[in-house]
Amino acid sequence: MSAAGQIDAGAAVWAEYNALVQKARSRMLARPEAVHARVRDQAEYALVAMQAGCHHFHALHRPDYPAFYRQTIWSPYEAPWGGPSSDMVYAWAFIDGRRTYRIHGRRGTTRFSDLQLFNGYFEREDMRGLGNLDFDTLQTGPDGSFSFIASAQRPAGYAGDWLPLDPTEPVIYAQLRDTWWDWAGERGIDIHIECLDPAGDAMVLPTSVTHERLLRSGHLLERTVARAMGYANMNRKLAGGQNNAFGLVRGSGATDHGASGRAGYGGMVWDIEPGEALVITLDEPQARYWSFQLVDWWWMTLDFSYHQSGLNGFQAERDPDGRISMVLSLEDPGIANWLDPIGTPTGLVQMRWYDGTVADAPVVEKIALADVVARLPGARRVNPAQRSADVAARAKASLARWGY
Repeated sequence: MSAAGQIDAGAAVWAEYNALVQKARSRMLARPEAVHARVRDQAEYALVAMQAGCHHFHALHRPDYPAFYRQTIWSPYEAPWGGPSSDMVYAWAFIDGRRTYRIHGRRGTTRFSDLQLFNGYFEREDMRGLGNLDFDTLQTGPDGSFSFIASAQRPAGYAGDWLPLDPTEPVIYAQLRDTWWDWAGERGIDIHIECLDPAGDAMVLPTSVTHERLLRSGHLLERTVARAMGYANMNRKLAGGQNNAFGLVRGSGATDHGASGRAGYGGMVWDIEPGEALVITLDEPQARYWSFQLVDWWWMTLDFSYHQSGLNGFQAERDPDGRISMVLSLEDPGIANWLDPIGTPTGLVQMRWYDGTVADAPVVEKIALADVVARLPGARRVNPAQRSADVAARAKASLARWGY
């Protein structure tokens, strides 16, 4: 093909990609919830953040030169698309199931770390989990150091830890969840990866490969938007078609949509006005880890560093009777367990728990904001100065997990 022909072909690919972006934007802004200015603002930003993330998933990876990326995909507040947990520092590596890799590092002191493999991420209708590794099962040295091989076949004579890969998948998505409980008091995992048998110098991609990846990125964007809106509808359905009520998806072991087979999930669509509050009450989950967090309509986790938009089982304070009560309101209710929606009148609450059970869905009661203190007489009071100090400490601990 002539140079002019290549340019024309490239223009057609970019036009197709831009059409996918515009289709996603139109679909987002057509949602009834986009009548709220704050929700529209979130939609426009989410579209940009999703594009950045989708490019890192599909356009920019190099399986022959892998690394565990953190900030480039689900950074704390810049691009938290897909509803990532505020407690999990995620890292992603992109590997080839036909190659052999050595993964090594040092365990941290977080609640748990696991590595889950997928054959794609939402852009594939046949997305499925390819395996899961709990770092608790690895052989480690006295200092917590570990090393294992990931490959299609166990290397001859190798007796160490081994993670099998699917040789029919040339791009495998390896997702690390390093799950923090006490943000200020724990140390994260140190992890590295190297390809032991690279195909050759594949750093410069042919134009045809770049174009194919660009379109996959566009389709991931399209499907992510569709899934985000479907997630809200699913939460309503699980709650009997209501807003301000929880439904539960107990751990099913399913991994075909990015979920962990170790986890159970709950969700709620919130819808409140100024001067209103939702009191969320539950028995403490009997689980290794549990948390609540707020996400917007586009599946973007609300900022959890500079705002208390989520609480886990270490951070949440208990009622005198041992139960957990939290308050979701646009204004600060003056109690410790506030879920701050950052001025967003409607969105989604995500509940997660790992390695355990939840007896019943949380109970939600809408009351006047002025009645919160009387409704929760045993809750610790927090004045504005205390809240500012608490949030400053939270931000410092949160961002340090990401190396900021």
